[in-house]
Amino acid sequence: MSENAPQFPRWVSAIILLCCLAEGLLLLADTLGWAQARNGAVLYGAFWSVLMHGGLGVFPGQGAAMFLTYGFLHAGLLHLGMNMVSLAAVARELWRLMPARLMALSYAASQVAAAATYGWMDPAGGPMIGASGAVFGLAGALFGYGGIWRFRTGRSMRPVWRAVAVVLGLNVALTLMMPQIAWQAHLGGAVAGLLVGLVAAGFRVARTAR
Repeated sequence: MSENAPQFPRWVSAIILLCCLAEGLLLLADTLGWAQARNGAVLYGAFWSVLMHGGLGVFPGQGAAMFLTYGFLHAGLLHLGMNMVSLAAVARELWRLMPARLMALSYAASQVAAAATYGWMDPAGGPMIGASGAVFGLAGALFGYGGIWRFRTGRSMRPVWRAVAVVLGLNVALTLMMPQIAWQAHLGGAVAGLLVGLVAAGFRVARTAR
């Protein structure tokens, strides 16, 4: 990868942009005195566990749409900033090893798994918002995929440990400052990303061994 190449795939930049745009619009609404805008965004876009267990949404298909929309909403600049810094740090390291499409699959699978785990472990929980479950998934994919590949090729594990440490450090700090953080989503996302990373690394090792 050349020095002038982007540090991570375009889809990562798009997610960061969309998350920042969503929070920016809500902050603008707050400034203008439209507090109902944030309340409405949470009502329509957050993840609500009860909808996984037969509850009715405020619009048709909300029970499915919330698996996507919750990841673009955040509870303020602190929540947004820590998640986006974590995403950028992990994506930069992972892209050095994993194709962009496989990274996107890891992110999407982790976001869905994070929400499903939260909904399963806390049936009455909600609202749950934020990209941290999917970010933990990328960290899991980096640990699984990057760890196996670097071990097989005799390369240093420092970049893997550094990126994972950034995510863990920022999210531990975020959890201390925002105790309502959904650890169940972090767990589900990390496990899903780790599994994707391990499977992908296994296929890569098998191909190179031929």
